[in-house]
Amino acid sequence: MSDRQESKHASSLVQLDNGIKIPPSGWQCAMCDKRDNLWLNLTDGTILCGRRYFDGSGGNNHAVEHYENTGYPLAVKLGTICAQGADVYSYAEDNMVLDSKLEQHLKHFGIDMAKMNKSEKSVAELQADQHQG
Repeated sequence: MSDRQESKHASSLVQLDNGIKIPPSGWQCAMCDKRDNLWLNLTDGTILCGRRYFDGSGGNNHAVEHYENTGYPLAVKLGTICAQGADVYSYAEDNMVLDSKLEQHLKHFGIDMAKMNKSEKSVAELQADQHQG
């Protein structure tokens, strides 16, 4: 995780004042019935599933399609949020990134990092699992 760089979008990210508040659990993709591998777009608060993996598991690509339609660059993997941080992906930079304002960005949508517990494997943990097989 130490090789991740600060996103060029983190310091100037525009967050829409649309009244969306995210509950601490019970999430579901806004486009399908997926309840895991969910990503919260940090601009508009939309919850969408991640990419489909080569083996057919994962999501239905709804989060990346949302970026392609909106240009909203940063998303956080909901199941990885905890007091120590979370997985943040920049679609614009096509990479996992750091967001030094993540706590502020999450608070915008009513999420308190300090009260969250990690409930899914991080991207790094999933990649390590794939390399062991």
